Amino acid sequence: MDTDLCHVGIIANPELDNVAVAKRDLPGGAVLVWRDRRLSVRQTVPCGQRLALEDLPTGTLVRQYGHPFARSRGIPAGGLVSADSVEGLDPAHMPSESAASVPVPVWRGPTWGKEPVPTFLGYRRSDGRCGTRNYYVIIPTSMCASALAAQAARRLETIWHDLPDREHVDGIVALAHTEGCGCASNVQIDRLLLVLKGFLLHPNVGGCLLMDLGCEQTNRERVDRYLRDVLPAAGKPVDWVSIQAEGGSRKALERAVALGSSHLPLVARVRRASCPLSELVVGTECGASDSFSGITANPVMGAAADRVVAAGGSAILTEIPELLGIYEMLRPRFRDAAVAAKYVAAVAWYCDLAARLNVSMGDNVVPKNREGGLLNSVIKSLGAAMKGGTGIIEDVIDYGAPLARRGLHIMQGPGGDLESVTGLVASGANLICFSTGKGTITGDAVCPVIKMASTDELARAMPEDMDFNAGRLLTDSVSVTALGDELLQLMLRVASGERTWSEKWGQHQFQIWTAEKLSL
Repeated sequence: MDTDLCHVGIIANPELDNVAVAKRDLPGGAVLVWRDRRLSVRQTVPCGQRLALEDLPTGTLVRQYGHPFARSRGIPAGGLVSADSVEGLDPAHMPSESAASVPVPVWRGPTWGKEPVPTFLGYRRSDGRCGTRNYYVIIPTSMCASALAAQAARRLETIWHDLPDREHVDGIVALAHTEGCGCASNVQIDRLLLVLKGFLLHPNVGGCLLMDLGCEQTNRERVDRYLRDVLPAAGKPVDWVSIQAEGGSRKALERAVALGSSHLPLVARVRRASCPLSELVVGTECGASDSFSGITANPVMGAAADRVVAAGGSAILTEIPELLGIYEMLRPRFRDAAVAAKYVAAVAWYCDLAARLNVSMGDNVVPKNREGGLLNSVIKSLGAAMKGGTGIIEDVIDYGAPLARRGLHIMQGPGGDLESVTGLVASGANLICFSTGKGTITGDAVCPVIKMASTDELARAMPEDMDFNAGRLLTDSVSVTALGDELLQLMLRVASGERTWSEKWGQHQFQIWTAEKLSL
């Protein structure tokens, strides 16, 4: 019996794609119907893998999302598209044209429509931004102070539980890390200070205690100079404890607990109030991806990001190693030639690093990615870019740098989940959407993280880690737009205080990217 291809496969761009992704295992000999013609499956096509929609002679560009990701080695219609049947494109390749030739976009991105723009219940801060959480944070300025900072946070948590207004403080968190000394006083120190400043000033932070040892590169004297211009306007209690100056660990710990105890009631006085959707800054992330991540979870995330941007809010796309080989896809969306040039520079840095280390940019695809159907880094990048939606790319910013304007941004950063999420939050993200195909449990120190499963199977396998099932796009009669609107409603509830699974499990990760690099 013939089967409609739409029931067993998905075509990301029906107008331009010449492959379909199998929603389930397709046995050899099965006959599929697509566009009023019959397509015989030549051999078993496993779930998540691709089959050719037409004859793809040797050298033909193989397309998904309307863009090429490989060249065919000769695949008949209905044949399996595999690592053996295609030759990957060079992910490091960039067009010879200069970024100056990038046209100014005519289309300005998604629009909201006539319906009322929704609000969320957030914490309004003195700088005008709105937080989705209200944390008291202990920030060690170096690895030398990190263990004691963590001890102070644990002590304060006990006190916090006895506060009459404890429900108005989401927790006490120490940003323990391994940086701040033992390295050259250059980019790594600068990046550490930028990230710590981003967290101190973050609208999800209602109060802060800085802790140093006293002799490290990032001691109180240096950090005070760095923060001199921003601390007066922080609008939140900020204290200092210097371990050596206090007379050692015990006295410093007692001092930290005393200061925190005195200021927790001030943090708890802030109440949630109505905030416009335009104050939402959505960080987009993916990890442990499979073939369906770029077909279900990422496009759904992109649809929700489009809604936020259309309402005047912001979204941030990152992980430059997972945005390689797709310049032509992004080219029409850059705000101007200068923004395009920043993207080219960000990609070039990675390509130069790979060349110096004598490694391939294609190594970004791990075995579990390939097992899930991601044949090479270009198809992985095409799917990853879906997280950013369809809007104009306003700017390309450095890791952890604050946004200068609203809208969609790309942040320089690595492919590692922990470092990427930390950078997104340092740049101002007050909510993270995180897609996964294999399942990951990463959270953030001060920002709620919504985990999105790419398939029903993952949602069922990890029900106490996945907050949203985008796999319904494969099994239910529902559109990307409808699921995007549903995700937006969840985002608003989470921004208003509903806890995500990563928060319930205490996943408060914080890890700074340590690579040497020049600013964009």
